[in-house]
Amino acid sequence: MKKIRTLIVGASGLVGGEVHKCVSKESQEIFLLSRRTLGIVQENCSEIISDFDDIDNIDFPKVDHVYISIGKKLGSSELMYIRKSDRNDFIKIDFEYVLNIAKKSFNNGAKSIAIVSAIGADKTSKNLYLKTKGNMEDLVNEIGFTKTIFAQPSHLLGQRVDEEFKLDVSLIELGGKIFDPLMLGPLSDLRFIDAKYVAKAMVQKMNDNSEGLSILKYKDFVNA
Repeated sequence: MKKIRTLIVGASGLVGGEVHKCVSKESQEIFLLSRRTLGIVQENCSEIISDFDDIDNIDFPKVDHVYISIGKKLGSSELMYIRKSDRNDFIKIDFEYVLNIAKKSFNNGAKSIAIVSAIGADKTSKNLYLKTKGNMEDLVNEIGFTKTIFAQPSHLLGQRVDEEFKLDVSLIELGGKIFDPLMLGPLSDLRFIDAKYVAKAMVQKMNDNSEGLSILKYKDFVNA
């Protein structure tokens, strides 16, 4: 039986790292695309180190599945308003890089893709963050993958590697715990969620027999 070949982009991050843990439990050949080495020594796992600005010149592997979990680090207030000086970098990373990697993967044989987006992603939104995520989803969905998965979590919980303590994040997470029981019905999608559940849901959906577009939200994460 042919071994599945999987590309993970963003394995140094919260969700990407958890995706790597999940996929590593399966008999797959894994490729990690990142800007710097992660120092991972593992059978059937190869690192591809590259500046994402140079995607066209990467010797891209032939793969079956692709997971993309990258994005510019933003403060909590920047989800509402991104400073003009940061907007180009945000769009480059969260839109251009993701779209370019998706296209490159498709051209190299990938049939299925799973991408971490955001709850509320909408190309018609007046919010730059949500509009950019919505535009990304729309264009990736048009590429032609047999299976396209967008995970739309709210605030992600988990231990962030090499990240300094941030008071605003800690206060937001405390508030999330307090108000969590009150977030029912449609508001449940705004509940904070541990990155490991997001990753698990993405991998499970990637491995099932479904085709077409799937949008994963809070209920999908907690039931994975």
